[in-house]
Amino acid sequence: MRLRSVLISIITLLGIIVSVPQANAVIGDDWAFAYNNHLSPIAGFTPMDPARQWSKNGGASAEVRSPGVGQYEVLFPKTVIKRGIVHVTAERQTPGWCQVEGWKNGNDGLHVFILCFKHGGGLDDSRFAVMATESSPAPTIPAIPVHAYVFANSIGTVLANFNSSGFTNSVSHGGPGSGIYKVSLPMRGFNDPNGNFQVTAVGSKPARCKIAEWVPSANGQTVIVACFDGASMPFDTAWTLSYNRELPLIGESGPPKRYGYVWATPALPPMTNFNSAGAANTVSFGGGQYLVTFKTIGLHEDHMQVTAFGKGPAYCLLGNVWFNSFFGDATIRNVECYDELGALTKHEPFVAYTSRH
Repeated sequence: MRLRSVLISIITLLGIIVSVPQANAVIGDDWAFAYNNHLSPIAGFTPMDPARQWSKNGGASAEVRSPGVGQYEVLFPKTVIKRGIVHVTAERQTPGWCQVEGWKNGNDGLHVFILCFKHGGGLDDSRFAVMATESSPAPTIPAIPVHAYVFANSIGTVLANFNSSGFTNSVSHGGPGSGIYKVSLPMRGFNDPNGNFQVTAVGSKPARCKIAEWVPSANGQTVIVACFDGASMPFDTAWTLSYNRELPLIGESGPPKRYGYVWATPALPPMTNFNSAGAANTVSFGGGQYLVTFKTIGLHEDHMQVTAFGKGPAYCLLGNVWFNSFFGDATIRNVECYDELGALTKHEPFVAYTSRH
């Protein structure tokens, strides 16, 4: 459900350049997304799934290579990310995850380095969905549509920072070895949960991050990011976080015009269940499995990301690749969540979808 219609009366880590001027409103400077459908190591750059990739300036041109088990390098030609962030979500049928090792700009485009692990922390081949985005100021400050992101290092120092509301995001670290980070995103907001979060661990050691707590208010969003190592123990690592309210994952404000998100919690809070076409997204709940459908907005080329929410080291992933129906519905069967033992567990994932159209 769209916030406007409901509340219309309410108003250098890893070689990356990360110095950011504070932004005032959202403009998607550059963005790209892709889906890696290759499992085995690939010697040279190979085109990625053409139906599930696009970039603002390069179209469907993403390629991937793999120098070894669980190691991938994604190339987005004609994409440049100097002050932005990267997200990745694993797609696999066994417990595990993918994380961003780092990214850099080259003469041929943006290079994103990804590591994938099986449960326990051993490198493992995996399919995955990866995206990058960067935004800059716009002349006006929106009241409801919001795009914000943060890139922070392992001690909570902010390396990249954007907030379309014109405020400055902040991060505080819970202390050495805690793996806990308090993130504040100031904005005109609501006391009820609203919008959608995505979080990705960044680094060379096995790590995964999630949203452990969320306190929305009229003054903005406050969340706790919790990170864990391959043994499911608290772990200090770098990470990226993004927040979107009535905007797509990539932060661009139309096109795309087909996008949505949902917080897969039993209550399905209305302001966390958004569909740009005004249709009702649906979630079918199982034992750690969530069948999510974004009604009427499904159209290739498209993208999806998932992030876990809740206490403890449980994490969530794409249990299969999403697909679009004859009726234009985008469906993932299923989002799957696993506990510290690698067993399916009930959790409350954030799920976000966007088409390029």
